[in-house]
Amino acid sequence: MAEDPEEADVAAMLDLSKKKKKKKKKKSEKEASSASGSGGAGGADMSAQEALLREQDEAQDCVEDPYDRKGQYVYGELLDLVVDLLQTNNPALVEKKKRNIKPPQMTMLTSKKTMWVNFQEICSMMQRSPEHVMAFFFAELGTDGNMDGNQRLIIRGKYVPKYIESLLRKYVVEYVTCEMCRSPNTVLKKDSSTRLHFLECSDCGSTRSVAQIRSGYHATSRADRRAARNAKG
Repeated sequence: MAEDPEEADVAAMLDLSKKKKKKKKKKSEKEASSASGSGGAGGADMSAQEALLREQDEAQDCVEDPYDRKGQYVYGELLDLVVDLLQTNNPALVEKKKRNIKPPQMTMLTSKKTMWVNFQEICSMMQRSPEHVMAFFFAELGTDGNMDGNQRLIIRGKYVPKYIESLLRKYVVEYVTCEMCRSPNTVLKKDSSTRLHFLECSDCGSTRSVAQIRSGYHATSRADRRAARNAKG
């Protein structure tokens, strides 16, 4: 069977046994000897540099990255890392912003009524509406009252300033201070669809819902009780 000429040409090109290997080998040996003779020092320097680079790479691999723990974090550590990144990228958050609120100034009008003199001033410092603050205190005290013409709060009952101050601190924690960054720079908003109040922080942007204020105590007079009995009858 005759061999295909094209296959024969390919075989001839790939057949290295027909070529004179000895002459090429001698030539390559001469070139290698001349290269080793002329560049021996350079080759040694290259080997030393490669060894030094390998040592540096190994040393870098041995250095532990404190943030590289291959996902073995607990929630508290992740939260700390996020806060650190926030403070690094937002230096303004590092500075603690304080809003000084004056203590409540109370005075007794009668044996059954207490007047909160600087009520409107404190509401302005907290940036909260007097109606919302008043509803909170009436619910906590279990009483009622009203505001006079000078925006002073008249409370039914006898209350000492320390007790009012403790309730004011409770109001600030629940309805003023941001839970994430502790900033007092917040806004209290009401959702018209759900009628729920949300506290939105102007510094870090976090939002949380706040507890609804319970309905306060409403004193009933003798006429109110008589009208209630007549309605039932």
